[in-house]
Amino acid sequence: MIIKPERLAAALARPPLAPLFLIFGEEPLQRIESADAIRLAARAAGAEERLRFDAVTGINWDALHAETQSLSLFCARRVIEIELGKKKPDAPAESFLKALASAPEGEDIFIISAEALSRDDEKKDWFAGLAARGVVVPCRLPEGAAFHHWLDARARAHGRELAAPAADLLAARTEGNLLAAAQEIDLLLLLVDAPVITLEHALAAVTDSARYDVYKVVDSALAGDAARAVRMLRGVREEGAEPVVISWSAGRELRLLSRVQSASSVEAGFATERVWQTRQALLRRALQRLSPRQVQTLLRDSVRIDWMVKGMDTGEPWEELESLLIALAGGPWLGALGDTLRTAR
Repeated sequence: MIIKPERLAAALARPPLAPLFLIFGEEPLQRIESADAIRLAARAAGAEERLRFDAVTGINWDALHAETQSLSLFCARRVIEIELGKKKPDAPAESFLKALASAPEGEDIFIISAEALSRDDEKKDWFAGLAARGVVVPCRLPEGAAFHHWLDARARAHGRELAAPAADLLAARTEGNLLAAAQEIDLLLLLVDAPVITLEHALAAVTDSARYDVYKVVDSALAGDAARAVRMLRGVREEGAEPVVISWSAGRELRLLSRVQSASSVEAGFATERVWQTRQALLRRALQRLSPRQVQTLLRDSVRIDWMVKGMDTGEPWEELESLLIALAGGPWLGALGDTLRTAR
C-alpha cells in the first residue's frame, strides 16, 4: 500500500499494524514525523526493543539478515530500523530488501528510510514487494494548492483553523520549506488563543526573517557567543518580538540537549533525535560547556520565564532572558542565574 504522509495516522490506527514500512523522499520533516508516528504505533502494539542500522556508517547485510532471524532475549516484538540516507541501494541491499518483502511474517516491525530512491528504484521488484506487503510513504514537498492543504491540515491537527488569507501569508513566506512552515504554525499556536487564526493574527505574530530571526538569537548562545546573543535579543525586543517566542525556542533546544545527554553517547543521541548534520557542531559546543545538571537548571529557568510572561510569576522576562542566554553561552557574567548554575556543577 502506498499512502501520503498526511494519511499515515489513519492507517496506523487500523489494526493490525503492518510489518513493513518504507519512508522515502527528499522532504525531511515528513520523513522524521512519519517515522516517529510509526514508532509510537509500534510501541503501542508491544514492540519495546529498537534496533537501528545505518548505511552511512556501513551495514553488513548478511549480519542484518541473521539478526532479523534471531529472537530477542528481552521482548517478543522489536522495531528494526534501516536508514539508507542518501545512499542508493546497492546489489546486497536490494537482495536483502527483496528477501524481506517475501519472508514469512514474524513479530518484528521494520522501518526503512531513504532519501535517494529514483523512479527506476520504484519500478524494481523489492520496492513492489514492500508496497504489497507493507506501507510505503513517499515524502515529497507539496506545492501550490497541496501546500495550502498541508498548512490547513497542520493547524486542524491542533484544533485550530487557518483563515484563507492567513494561509496565503504563511505560504508566501515559507513555501518550499516545510520545517519553517511548521515552526511558524507552532509559534502562532503558542501566541494566538482564538480558534481561527486570522490574517491579523499572522501579521502580528509570524516571524518576518527580513526584520529579525528569533532562532538565531538562541543559536548565538548555543555557539558560545554571549555578547552577540544579548545584542540580537535586544534588537528583536526593539522590533517587537514576544519574549515567549525566545523562551520557547530556548526551551526547545535545552530539551534537545537534555535528551542527547541522556543517550549512551552524543552520536547515539544525535541519531535518535534525528539532529541534522548542519546543527551537530553547534550543539556539540553547547554540550561541551554544560553539564546535565546545568541544562536542567536552565530548563527550569526557561519555564519560569514563561510564567512571568503569563503573569504567573514575578520578574522581568526580558532581563531573565538575557541571563538565560548568557548562561547558555557560558559567558563570564551570569547574574543571579549564574550563582545557581555554579552550584549545579
